[in-house]
Amino acid sequence: MSSKVYFIKASVSDGEQLLSDKAVKLFNAAGFENCFTENDFTAVKVHVGEAGNTTYIKAPYIKGLVEKLLSLKTKPFLTDTNALYSGLRHNAIDHHITAAEHGFSLETLGIPFIVPDGINGTAEAAVQVNGQINKEVFIAYGIAKCQSILSIAHFTGHMATCAAATLKTLGMGCASQKGKMLQHAALTLTIGDNCKRCGECFKHCPADAITIDDVKAHINQEKCISCAECLAVCRFSVVQYNWGEEDETLQKSMAEHALGVLKGKTHKASFFNYLISITKDCDCFDTPDMPTVVDDIGIVASTDPVAVDKAAIDLVEEKAGKKLPQLVKYEKIKPQYQLEHAQRIGLGTINYQLKEVKYKQTK
Repeated sequence: MSSKVYFIKASVSDGEQLLSDKAVKLFNAAGFENCFTENDFTAVKVHVGEAGNTTYIKAPYIKGLVEKLLSLKTKPFLTDTNALYSGLRHNAIDHHITAAEHGFSLETLGIPFIVPDGINGTAEAAVQVNGQINKEVFIAYGIAKCQSILSIAHFTGHMATCAAATLKTLGMGCASQKGKMLQHAALTLTIGDNCKRCGECFKHCPADAITIDDVKAHINQEKCISCAECLAVCRFSVVQYNWGEEDETLQKSMAEHALGVLKGKTHKASFFNYLISITKDCDCFDTPDMPTVVDDIGIVASTDPVAVDKAAIDLVEEKAGKKLPQLVKYEKIKPQYQLEHAQRIGLGTINYQLKEVKYKQTK
């Protein structure tokens, strides 16, 4: 069996209105209206972009999709969980402010932004999945209790999962703080002897787990929450973990959390991957104008979260002429771990039929 994945060519150069119209074209072509029922509480899962980031998916790009949900008489809300690492998305108050500043608001899109895991990320529901890594997973309460989901992911590279797309948007992006920590617990981080003592890891560690002596920085393993913030900010590549074994476990745990997110929502979710402004790292970085690693490709959408990610990876690799780990320079990470495990636990299939949707612009 294979799943249908719908694809439309698109680029940032299209402009906000055309990108919005093209997403609606995909929604209609795929028949996604069948996923949503009148009076559903519908989570519109987005990433509002860390403060300072400029390559996230902009709010106007999804305006047409929001209007589709409103026309179907659902009760949609923009949503994203609090980040595990320190920053302006670490708590609901600052997260709301960042979302509003980036246009994810009632005033701009006509629906509210709601942080589904509460003020500090502890509002959660335990969901039984009986997976290989987790018997139960911890999902943001507001996500667990809604009836349907429209997931909007920005395809990027990622330092621990190689590919950050729909599965990560669901598994990591819809988990509570406890759920995120369970996933990151696979990583045992250490600092190598080539440490330059620049202090960046110390400044960014949310758990006060890093100290610096006259020789190098050190991580206190008892305090470390394995959020990998130090790995992200180190400019000298001296933060280490057991590549292969540990990122495989993280990716599998992430897939099992995605399974928990979608439990009880069979045929009630649709998934978009935007293959534009594709950067080496995800939108959690606060760096403006992050360089792209491949030219814009378009948007893919499906009711199968596994197929839509596999199609996205294939399109990026075809466009770049490189395998994804080479392209984003995380060559030791194998993104197929998340895809294969997600297929194994019943989230979807890596087999797909790509159906290109043409957009004819009228004057």
